[in-house]
Amino acid sequence: MVAKKQSVSVDDLDKSELVVRLAHERDRLRRILDGLNEGVIIVDCDGIVTFANPAACLMLAWRKDYLDTKLKAIMSCCDGNTLPFLQRNGALAHAIREGSVLSGIERIMSKTSACFTVEYQAIALKEDDNIMGAAITLNNISERIMAEGALGEANKRLQRVNNELKIKNKRLQESAVTDSLTNLYNHRHIIERLQEHVSASERYQRDLSVMMFDIDFFKKVNDTYGHPFGDEVLEQVSNTLREVIRTVDIAGRYGGEEFLVVMPETGLSKAKAIAERIRLALEALTWKHPIKVTISAGVAMWKKCESASELISRADTLLYEAKQGGRNQIKG
Repeated sequence: MVAKKQSVSVDDLDKSELVVRLAHERDRLRRILDGLNEGVIIVDCDGIVTFANPAACLMLAWRKDYLDTKLKAIMSCCDGNTLPFLQRNGALAHAIREGSVLSGIERIMSKTSACFTVEYQAIALKEDDNIMGAAITLNNISERIMAEGALGEANKRLQRVNNELKIKNKRLQESAVTDSLTNLYNHRHIIERLQEHVSASERYQRDLSVMMFDIDFFKKVNDTYGHPFGDEVLEQVSNTLREVIRTVDIAGRYGGEEFLVVMPETGLSKAKAIAERIRLALEALTWKHPIKVTISAGVAMWKKCESASELISRADTLLYEAKQGGRNQIKG
């Protein structure tokens, strides 16, 4: 008796081939997931772990006992509490329900109690428009954060060094233009500032006046009470000068006991009034020795086409006249 051959339909062959292909694709996908450096965890709609790649198992110190376990039971915060996004009505549950993407950064603890920082992303898994669960990727960024922290500290230290250098440079710049005893501008810089204002007055036809004064009988003060006290007199005169002049005025130590005040955009009568105010303020000072400090001054207003040195020379001549006229007075 001849056996009958079993007939196989085309549909059966197609289904068999499809099964083989699906198995092949699953195997290929698993190899891809297993080769990733990032941890990958797949959970169903109830938050139960159905898959974790080697990177995730290594990161979280999981063995095979993770399968069929709720993710929130085996992955927690560093304090042991449930991660906020894994809570019953947390962000992950909402993302699964809505089919949306969830991402963030959390500090988590492995089963060996090691704490580290991960950057996570969760995306809902769908099949035929039905949500089947979610795939969660974990990227350990602890080293990156440590590096960023170290870089931040290095930047802070660099900023501190830069700030210190700026302060030192500012002090150097100030010392280059400042008289060390009086803290007024030194001779070179006060002349430079005057030249600038002479140029501005020439260009814009603005008024400009200067006051040249020196301390009467200063040599006698030094000879009688000593140079340290003479230095005190120069310092106090300079301090008072700074207090009395306007913010737009510029004062400098011209040399020895001689001072120069530059008064921008100031006519002669106004400049003489400022000079008189300075004279009276200095005359009113009191000292530990029985002296009275007075000044003699010359005030000159800039003339068209006149240089800074010519303006100073005229003020100096007027200063000499004030001394010849009995001192403690303003000539202009």
